[in-house]
Amino acid sequence: MNDNPYSVGEQPTLNDTNLQGPEFERAVRGMQIVAAALMIGAFNFLFVVVLTNGGDVFGLKQPALITVIAAVIGAIMIGAHFTVPGMIARSQLKTAASQGLMGQDEESQNEKALLVYRTQLIVGLALLEGAAFLNLAALMIDKSVSSLAVFALLICLMLLKFPTRTKVTWWVQDRLRELQM
Repeated sequence: MNDNPYSVGEQPTLNDTNLQGPEFERAVRGMQIVAAALMIGAFNFLFVVVLTNGGDVFGLKQPALITVIAAVIGAIMIGAHFTVPGMIARSQLKTAASQGLMGQDEESQNEKALLVYRTQLIVGLALLEGAAFLNLAALMIDKSVSSLAVFALLICLMLLKFPTRTKVTWWVQDRLRELQM
């Protein structure tokens, strides 16, 4: 099935769009590299935490204040990663539309939408990554398994945001279609 389940109405297949070719592939690959680098950085710090604590990271004692603070900030960043990138994207697209984006050729529209997608992707991932690092620091200090659980949740959310060719294509198509309405 080639239809975007998040759209209404007719949805062209990926092969029917101008989101093809080496420029688009490079843009998606660049976003994938950034997303992977953010996650790898967090995993590298997890490695440092495990080495620093001699492998003792599964403490089951009552969490200290740092663990509670890190978990609360993690929860706040989870909420922020669902709202802030969308607000940024809407603002940038609204500005682009007011500057005549829809009057440009399709390639220029796609390029601008790709830049907006990249910006909101990096912001969303950075919010999660910062909270992941904080929870790893709490894990290093407090050795509480709850910090490790919050870290795992944050990494899972980052993985869900990982840009794929299909995900980026559908997002660009949907945003440009919204601007046409």
